[in-house]
Amino acid sequence: MKIKAFTLFAFALHILFTSCADGGSSENEDSSFTGKYSQPTSGYVTWYEGATASSTAYYVPEIESGWYRCAVSEPKYAELPAGAAIELTANSKTVHLLVTDLCPSSANSNHTSKSNYFFDLQKEAFAYLADLSVGELNMTFKMIPYPTSKNVKLQVKDGVNEYWLSFRFYNMRYPLKKVEFSQDGSSFKEVSKLSGIENNWYVIKSGSSLLSGAHYFRLTDVYNHTFTTNNLGVFAENSIVDCGKNFSN
Repeated sequence: MKIKAFTLFAFALHILFTSCADGGSSENEDSSFTGKYSQPTSGYVTWYEGATASSTAYYVPEIESGWYRCAVSEPKYAELPAGAAIELTANSKTVHLLVTDLCPSSANSNHTSKSNYFFDLQKEAFAYLADLSVGELNMTFKMIPYPTSKNVKLQVKDGVNEYWLSFRFYNMRYPLKKVEFSQDGSSFKEVSKLSGIENNWYVIKSGSSLLSGAHYFRLTDVYNHTFTTNNLGVFAENSIVDCGKNFSN
């Protein structure tokens, strides 16, 4: 059967209002990551049509050549978080996928309730592996480093002011576990996500001006690799900033 796309707009709004009422989330949502999917795992996948660069789960304005997008089953999200790179094989063919979306259990429970269901594939990826009429496809997969030679990028949200800044990162070799911020390059404080796990927006609410001075971020991935960005300077609304580095291969 054909699975419709879930861009999670309504789901994102629900999370947004809930987290705003609680003052925003400061928990490390990926804390249960174990890395067990670094080894080949068997299961099945479906397909959908809604994979786009503006996905709510993980912002990816550009994707490596030959790669596709996919949505992860909600129960698997903690161990296969947004930004995870996947190598998947079925029918003796292999595709490479980036987790950029989420299959919510509330809307897709007939699949997400099954322990061997993992991904909703971008239509073109599924079509390469099998005829779309199949609907469900048995496969094996493993999580791999995202093979980019580019630096991590930071996108600034609109509405920047002296004491408030929202932003998100993309192009990481591994999914992020923790983000910390410093204005002197030595004293770092963890920052929280703005509205839940599904859209990767982080927010700084600072007692000192964000419109002057230095801006450093310390990023930690799910494997506990860490790097500190270059001084990124002062941010403009809707800008894209090169962080100067990426996680090691």
